[in-house]
Amino acid sequence: MKKAKILKKSLACLSATATILTSGIITSANAAVITEGKTNNYHNYAEALQLALCFYDANKCGDEVADDGYYSWRSNCHVIDAEIPLKPMSPMPTVGKGKTDDQLKTDQGLGAGDDGKTKPNLGDDDPTLYVGVNMSESFIEKNKKYLDPDGNGTLDLTGGWHDAGDHVKFGLPGSYSASTVGWGYYEFRDSYEELGLQKHVEDELRWINDYFMKATFMDDDGNVIAYCYQVGEGNNDHNYWCPPELQQDNTMVASSSCAVKRPAYFATEEMPASDQCAGAAASLAINYLNFKDTDPEYAEKNLKYAKALYDFAVKTHIEEWKPGMVPSNSSLGYDGGFYTSSYDYDELAWAAVWLYYCTENYDYIDDIIAVDDSKPISDSGSFDAEAQTGQQPSYAYTGYMKRIITDTGNCWQNIWVHCWDTVWGGVFAKLAPITNTARDWYIFRYNLEFWSGCSKTTDCSEWGYEPVHGHKYFGRDDYLWNMPMTCDKIADLPDSETSGDFIAKSPKGWAVVSGYGSARYNTAAGLCACVYAKTTGDETFLPWARAQMEYILGNNPMGYAYEVGYEYNFASHPHHRSSHCSATQSMDDPIVQVHTLWGALVGGPDLKDNHVDETKDYIYNEVTDDYNAGFCGDLAGLYHYYGTKGKVDEKENHIIEDFNMSENAIGYDQVDEDGNPLPVGYFVSAGKAQEKEDGIQLKLVLHNRTTNPPRFECDVKARYYFNIKELLDEGYGIDYIVPRIDYDQEAGYTNNKSHAVLSEPVKYDDKGTYYVDVTWKDCKFYGSRVYQFALTTKMDPETNIYPEWDSSNDYSYDDLVSFEDDNAASAITNKVTLYADDKLIWGVEPDGTTAEDVAPVASTTTTGNSSAPAGTTTTTTKANPSKTDEVAPNPSAGDANCDGQVDMSDIVLIMQSLANPDKYGLKGSDKNHITAQGEKNADVDTASKGVTSNDALRIQEFLLGNVKSL
Repeated sequence: MKKAKILKKSLACLSATATILTSGIITSANAAVITEGKTNNYHNYAEALQLALCFYDANKCGDEVADDGYYSWRSNCHVIDAEIPLKPMSPMPTVGKGKTDDQLKTDQGLGAGDDGKTKPNLGDDDPTLYVGVNMSESFIEKNKKYLDPDGNGTLDLTGGWHDAGDHVKFGLPGSYSASTVGWGYYEFRDSYEELGLQKHVEDELRWINDYFMKATFMDDDGNVIAYCYQVGEGNNDHNYWCPPELQQDNTMVASSSCAVKRPAYFATEEMPASDQCAGAAASLAINYLNFKDTDPEYAEKNLKYAKALYDFAVKTHIEEWKPGMVPSNSSLGYDGGFYTSSYDYDELAWAAVWLYYCTENYDYIDDIIAVDDSKPISDSGSFDAEAQTGQQPSYAYTGYMKRIITDTGNCWQNIWVHCWDTVWGGVFAKLAPITNTARDWYIFRYNLEFWSGCSKTTDCSEWGYEPVHGHKYFGRDDYLWNMPMTCDKIADLPDSETSGDFIAKSPKGWAVVSGYGSARYNTAAGLCACVYAKTTGDETFLPWARAQMEYILGNNPMGYAYEVGYEYNFASHPHHRSSHCSATQSMDDPIVQVHTLWGALVGGPDLKDNHVDETKDYIYNEVTDDYNAGFCGDLAGLYHYYGTKGKVDEKENHIIEDFNMSENAIGYDQVDEDGNPLPVGYFVSAGKAQEKEDGIQLKLVLHNRTTNPPRFECDVKARYYFNIKELLDEGYGIDYIVPRIDYDQEAGYTNNKSHAVLSEPVKYDDKGTYYVDVTWKDCKFYGSRVYQFALTTKMDPETNIYPEWDSSNDYSYDDLVSFEDDNAASAITNKVTLYADDKLIWGVEPDGTTAEDVAPVASTTTTGNSSAPAGTTTTTTKANPSKTDEVAPNPSAGDANCDGQVDMSDIVLIMQSLANPDKYGLKGSDKNHITAQGEKNADVDTASKGVTSNDALRIQEFLLGNVKSL
């Protein structure tokens, strides 16, 4: 198997961006971004779709993420998936069994999500058991030539999508998401093309479907031997709250490792998972249709794998069934209790219907709807075949439909629409125009009536749409199964006098089938409504879908959109480890997420129109691949019907031109709990204690909050400057200063496997200035590390006294706060400098040298490569532009410290004046506080009044070459 690629970036290249700032407004830990005086555009389906695609880039996994050209804050992760040991798990998991109808009444279509399992599973007490594959030794040996052709004993399963805000590649929601995104593109390709988004969506579809093919292992005859449907283990993965780039062995995030075992679960003949195979087959079949005209060779490869996986799913499908009875299914994949499948019949039907569209082979349709009409299972004897009156005899379904409709004397009412566990909504949407039977049109339409309608007595005056108030009557159940009907006949049908069931609605008309992730079901229903309109020409349900999308985009009692980053007001705390980017493995830290998870559809509101925008609340704010899947198709459909040229919302629809998805939306300032600016990158905070006449105790805290992307590369030294002039004046030399180590947090966390090193004093100048270095070498951690030491004088052997040394006049002393009464106290300081590869990356040296003064003039491509997606830009930035580069027309603009030049020290002073105005503000006590002229110079951001962090951001962008002038 190929070796994984690992992206390495030198810390020395970070010098110009050691502090990264974001623009916008401050939000709290449990409040959405709300911009006063600004309302959202509730009908810009174009922008909402543009953003929605971005979520899948945030969830990419593997050794090619860094090069995909989308998010700069995502990089290669889980490269260990390239070396999964081809050895049996011990003990082996069991094959999954389907749910009974009684069980489905309470939990169909639901998953445990980040809540995890409800019952213990394999290896809960011993995570080391999560190693290897769910294959027996004999199976591995028999099929080794196909599983491990290079014989190295490992499998390369890099790639795919993380499921949600976690990092498991779950099979069922993954294939559902891929097929549903592909379905929306298939139905409304014109929307994507008109908006210039076709390249982006095709990139996503290639990424995930290529992974499905990579995870499929075939023999010499093209028959599937094994298909890997899950990599990772939720019971283990969910114990850690860190970005995926940081889940590596032999590293630490905060005080512990985030490394996890990554087992692989396969569908094989001995461990069948027919639901998983069929789900992937459906996605690949749809991908064939999406690429057959533009890349026929690639499309044919997709179809080959789709057919093979479907055949394998059929071959390994296991059931117990008697004609006319509800079958039980016992060939379902493992999921650890997170996405437990109800059965496989819907996935098999989903794959079959799409394979028909690929091949026009009606055998695939027969697999779904077949009936044994050779012998009735019930016969009232009242049926008159010639007159077509009376009760017809009932025949047993033998196709996949038998799981929901046992015989032709019955029909079925779908309420779960289309979701990761129940894809019947999509099946009937595509089946009805093929069979043209009353049964299939009835099931397709009933679901939309159920979602959009209400009783005639319900007050719907504030819903924003006029709902239907009844269900069309298609006829008696026993007639529907083989009654020919085309969709144009539906409009003339009467309303049913007995069927009056509708989904629950909130006071504002929001349809809710489940309070856990309500928006995922709602948008999938919206997609079905758009497909119904396209298929039938009947636009009855489009106003409902439009009104529900208005609600999602901000026209709701909470006053903000449930799509992250949309317009001015939106949920901003999705339950997502990567965007949150915690350095402490805490959902509460940082209080403002580091990155904008553009386009992520959060779980959504409940039946009371209430929503909680809080990172740790996964019920309201989880984000997943399957949430965004129907959302994308729904938006594309609504753009087709309302947003394109000549439509009612045309003027409100546009994409964001030159959109750089790596930049943050408003509201993403990194601040501490008091609202003070908080740097990200590498920086230092420090404190002091036990100040005596002969020395001082010091604390340095090294912070690794690299975010773009987060990384462990940590070969850094911090430098503390001190002055011994008073000792020199008394005739003592530097040999009278004695460094003493008091505490090394790195050594404690790693059981002394790695530690920091304190140097001997080094002379800096002839004025008595020296420094000591604290070096963290090969210490791979993310977060912070505390190092406490003391500088004291030693006894004079002639006088038996300790020479006095005044540490308060030391260069690095100025910003220190006391930690004598509060051990956690420290203050960010730029007078303790940081170095990587002996190059300054943080702080200001005593002679005024800053990181910009020593940074090389180097170009970097911020979006990764030149093949950036539609809607993004590829830009080249320069660290520390030279004097011949473009400069501000006003020489004083940006010069906060009034030293005649604009550099990193101006950014630092602005941040210090905001964080500690008593010391660095206009009337601050520090001799280097900002002046009135400095404040005037610093106010370069025209969008904000007075000096704010936006000004520091603007200066930084100027230094990096992103803006031409200040």
